Amino acid sequence: MTLVTRLVPALLAGSLLLALEGQQKAWAAPAAEPASRSEVQVDLFRGLADIFSRGMDTLTHRLNQEGYSARVYSTNQWPSAAQRIADQYSRGHKVIVVLVGHSLGGNAIFDAAYQLDQRNVPIELLVSFDATSPRPVPKNVLHVVNFFQQNGFGKQVTAAPDFKGQLSNVDLTAETGLSHTTIDKSPRLHAMVMRKIAGVVEQDLAKRVKSSKKKPAKKKNAPTSAAQ
Repeated sequence: MTLVTRLVPALLAGSLLLALEGQQKAWAAPAAEPASRSEVQVDLFRGLADIFSRGMDTLTHRLNQEGYSARVYSTNQWPSAAQRIADQYSRGHKVIVVLVGHSLGGNAIFDAAYQLDQRNVPIELLVSFDATSPRPVPKNVLHVVNFFQQNGFGKQVTAAPDFKGQLSNVDLTAETGLSHTTIDKSPRLHAMVMRKIAGVVEQDLAKRVKSSKKKPAKKKNAPTSAAQ
């Protein structure tokens, strides 16, 4: 048997092995994300005196770990947070806006939403934990999730007449393990919020990608000269 005859089967076997390894790597590789999560800006607001809303701090930490851009504020800082978002938007930095709040901080996200509506800034998602006096949802909001209990504090959220988005009131009154001062700290609710943010953001990014694809320009017919 010649050297060439002996080498051919070995080369074929090696090529096949490399092909299989490459295919396995392709299967194992994670799907590419449509855009960076850092484009998602999440502002979270604590309730009264920053004492009973430390679940907002925990959720902020988790969001940052997942690659989102998250910040936590006191209730009375909502005007400056809204101003910052509006200024960014006016400069062309059009991030995906998500606002989350507990108790009085839950009220604050609706106040911020109205201020941003006056500046024509869209809000992807509002999430409130037992908001005590939430305003009706304005038209610039796409999605709302309100976790509440009928415990003397939490209230259902209603929609303004021109609101066209999706509103979900999640009544947790039957869950006796939760209260007004612990509802914001629930790991289960935090996980639900994380999934909701991921879901609505994926929808938004898909729309952005679709709208960014330019349609081919229609060819204009050359003008015909009038018969002499």
